[in-house]
Amino acid sequence: MDRIEKQWDEFAEKDPYFAVASFDRFYTENLDEDNLLEFFQSGEEYTDRIWRLIETHLKPDFHPKRSLDFGCGVGRLAMPIAKRSKMTVGVDLSQGMLNAARNNAEKFGIGNLEFVKGDDELSRITGKFDFVNSFIVIQHINPKIGEGIFEKLIDLIDEGGIGALHVTYRQPGRTASILRYKLYRRFPFVYRLRNIVLKKKKEPLIPVYAYDLNRIFEILQRNDCHQCLVRFSDHGHLGVHILFQKMANIVF
Repeated sequence: MDRIEKQWDEFAEKDPYFAVASFDRFYTENLDEDNLLEFFQSGEEYTDRIWRLIETHLKPDFHPKRSLDFGCGVGRLAMPIAKRSKMTVGVDLSQGMLNAARNNAEKFGIGNLEFVKGDDELSRITGKFDFVNSFIVIQHINPKIGEGIFEKLIDLIDEGGIGALHVTYRQPGRTASILRYKLYRRFPFVYRLRNIVLKKKKEPLIPVYAYDLNRIFEILQRNDCHQCLVRFSDHGHLGVHILFQKMANIVF
């Protein structure tokens, strides 16, 4: 994942907030107090929605002791998750993103949040968790690696714990535009050349991959995640946000 790590470190240095939420108002040059407030408020709103869904459909009065946010970026979701947990771990591939997240946690006075650098094997993460979250993150990882990470995240959930994991499954649009995007993803220098020709802002291409939902649900079933709640997403790519409880020995 060296090339991907380099891309995210480049974002962390230049436009870390835009990399998390790709709207022009979150470019570093546009980040005023109001836009920053909107950015972090969106994380609070996401976490409120997740908690309501969990408490309504999976686990009433949900109060996790240990939570994990995979792909935490600058801490947009990790911080509100930490407010609702006894202890939270934020994981990210980019050290630059982790540095920004740590600064934000200190700024907002959140002391029960620690940060761990991620890798393909999640080798630096220890112990089990009552809640594991990852939103609009796994989609940026090639499924050859991402499916393994998806399963490892499930393995980190303790019996009775909750997962909220998101993947994309299709890029809508015309065949030509889909093929053009795949070309940019495979040959990043073509994308950079395109930006030069069109006089667009210099930035690395953020790859987005489609996952095979048959394989995703097979992983869930194989790992005793039998109670699942599915919500669809559309961020330019069609996706599914899967909330589930990990419980063995459930008989239907």
